[in-house]
Amino acid sequence: MPFQTSAEERTQTFQSNLSIYEQTVKNLKTEMTAHVKGHTTSAARNKVFGDKLGTIGRREHFEQLKTVFASVSKVVQGVAEARLEFLGDGASQGGAALLSRLDSTKAGVVDPTKRLLADRASKVKAVDKEVKAFEAAKSKAGKSAAAAITKQAKAAAKQGVDPPTTTPSAASLSAQSSVHMPESLLDARDALRHTDSLVDDTLGRYEEERVVDVQLFLEDFVRREMAWHARALELLTPLVGEVRGVDAKGAMEDFFKKVEEVEETEKDAMLAEAEKKKRESMAE
Repeated sequence: MPFQTSAEERTQTFQSNLSIYEQTVKNLKTEMTAHVKGHTTSAARNKVFGDKLGTIGRREHFEQLKTVFASVSKVVQGVAEARLEFLGDGASQGGAALLSRLDSTKAGVVDPTKRLLADRASKVKAVDKEVKAFEAAKSKAGKSAAAAITKQAKAAAKQGVDPPTTTPSAASLSAQSSVHMPESLLDARDALRHTDSLVDDTLGRYEEERVVDVQLFLEDFVRREMAWHARALELLTPLVGEVRGVDAKGAMEDFFKKVEEVEETEKDAMLAEAEKKKRESMAE
């Protein structure tokens, strides 16, 4: 039967937990990539929106309101920049940093552990192969010894002499016990024990490292979301006062003033035109 170690059950549990964690990292990477992409896309739309607000504001004739439009336009674009800074997918942006954490835990925790368990599996196969070869050698020696005793017994019976005192089964067992365990099997078992020791040492470190990695990832994600919303509040809050500060009555007064200016301009133009016609009439 295959060579088993006391670490076999722990290793199987370890392998199962590692597979679950690997899938967790993969799923997190997929969902976080989509989340970060969503932030990046929304930030781009916000920038366009902010730019359009500025264009709309530039057409406004009331200067105070035009100034507010410009402020809102600038802040909306500033919020979009903050979103990219903390959660965008650009090379130096926060979302990319979050994704790199997942890449790091895969490269630093998952992949090395998978290689270790794969190495152990190869060591188990090597031991099984050596055990099978050893068992085959013992079986061959036993069969050969039993066949020799059987042959001697037949010859003795034919010659009418006493048969061998050893039975075929006893000869077989004796021959099998005389086959020494090969160095290759001893070496394979030692290698497996050494790898099992490494697996046991890694088991505790792996659990701590993966939990710490997930903990840091989630905390970083939460902090970046908080930072973006805090920056947005910081930028947007002053706008409330600025928007409320728009003087609607002042706008009305400004409007009527401009109407009067237009009327005066038109009146002056009419008077100038009448004076021109008068001079032309007198000249005739």
